[in-house]
Amino acid sequence: MSTTAQSPSKSVAPKPLGLGYSFFPSPEQKTDKLTPKLWPGVSSESESELASLLRLDNEKHHIFLNDQGFHNHLTHHLFAAYAMGCSPEVLSAAYKLHADYQRPAFQSPGEITERNWTEYLGNKDYYNAYMHFYGSQINAHGPEKTLEKYVFSKEANLTAEGKQGPQMLNRFMSGLLHPMIHTGHWAEFHVPGMLAEGLAMASTTNGNSTNLFPPGFFDYDTQQSGSVQSMLDQATTTIRRLSRNNPRSSSPSTYTGGAHSLDILHRMLQDPDLAAGKTCEHDSETRFGDTMNSAGDKIREYAKMWQVDSDREVPEKLEEVAWLATLVYGLGGFRKGKPFRSDFFLLHLVTSSIFISSLITHLSFPSQSALLRAQVSVILGWWVSRGRPSIPIEDYYSREFDPSSLIPKALQVHPDKSAIGVGKSSGGTTTNLPSNMWLAIIESSINHPEEHLLKNQRSLAHFDHLYGKTPQGYFEGKTELEGAEMLDGTLFWRVALHTQKALGWVREGEPQGSFDRAGLGWDHLWE
Repeated sequence: MSTTAQSPSKSVAPKPLGLGYSFFPSPEQKTDKLTPKLWPGVSSESESELASLLRLDNEKHHIFLNDQGFHNHLTHHLFAAYAMGCSPEVLSAAYKLHADYQRPAFQSPGEITERNWTEYLGNKDYYNAYMHFYGSQINAHGPEKTLEKYVFSKEANLTAEGKQGPQMLNRFMSGLLHPMIHTGHWAEFHVPGMLAEGLAMASTTNGNSTNLFPPGFFDYDTQQSGSVQSMLDQATTTIRRLSRNNPRSSSPSTYTGGAHSLDILHRMLQDPDLAAGKTCEHDSETRFGDTMNSAGDKIREYAKMWQVDSDREVPEKLEEVAWLATLVYGLGGFRKGKPFRSDFFLLHLVTSSIFISSLITHLSFPSQSALLRAQVSVILGWWVSRGRPSIPIEDYYSREFDPSSLIPKALQVHPDKSAIGVGKSSGGTTTNLPSNMWLAIIESSINHPEEHLLKNQRSLAHFDHLYGKTPQGYFEGKTELEGAEMLDGTLFWRVALHTQKALGWVREGEPQGSFDRAGLGWDHLWE
């Protein structure tokens, strides 16, 4: 009998849950005319606090709150507050507000590799493994090539036979656009951990827009005009050249074909098959999925009317997305003689659209086109699923707009007689409203506990920055949409002001309001 002592077995150290320090550096913006800007107030202290809290969230929390797939919005709140110039104390308070209800991070049952990455798509238990897999891909190939390969390539979406396969773009645009939103924070702030998390979120999300992304949607090849990197360089140079002086073309439509996005709204409003109750039941808990099943093919045919055929069209197409999302959400929540209602689901069409301009600076042109077309497709799908609410431009712009009815008394100042432009003017009129409504809106939103409000207001402020000087008559002759000639750049701050009132000026003492989740296209809900 052997008396040789047995060596104790070596324990294997558990794999870290988080990605590590290098994936969450201090944020950095590389902006041009089309991408969002940081507001004054950002400091080295707030920058350091943001990076620290991002790392903490990555180490401690899962991306889904529960088995139903509710999303961890914590980092979105942090980025929005930081970008609007909040203090480090607000960032800390926002983290604590959301950290209390997060699901703890946990190890996945197995590892994800290049050989098996398609085998566990849609399985939320594999989120952590997917996150580490994409982290390794980013380290090996860079963020842009990783995004192109795993979201926009044909291999990421189709089988070898050209049929629907992994459907990664579908997954990327599903979950009420949260994977795209999450990834958009990487594109804007250059924090690679947000890309790894966003791609992992997409991989563990079940695509619910299959009808919108048939094989024909991917009739492009990012390899046919040279390397991915050369196409990225060319596309980025074009975007920056076109946007250097003006975020839009000064001449009428410059694109080569296809309908204006507002034309498509008009045509869909006339389609009886898309009316409220036709594509889904009002009491259904899966209205978007029901709409995709019953009318997804028809919505896709409408969306196909909107084309992006040249990189020279991209700035104009970005503008169309901004107006489309704002109209669907903003005027979709308006009925004559009724208070504004903020649809929770349609609001995400606004808060996602702000990231398109940042994302396209990292993409080859074929992928830029795919992302823009996907965004418009999903906007139209969600709009129909909410009952296809009307877009009453004429009713809205023909009534007298009274901001004082939407502003709390705490903001209605009593100035010294030396103040100019407020109080009694030389003409005898009196105003005690904020001279710049955006300053009041953003200041209040920063202290609001509902993170979606701040994200919405930041998005609308960005659109106002780009398109706020638009005069009435700009759309005359450009679109079929009724009343479009009345639209002007005040739309963005008007919708923001309505939203602020609906959710409550809590900083100024009003009680917190709430979003509407009923579906605003059903007439009986307005009675």
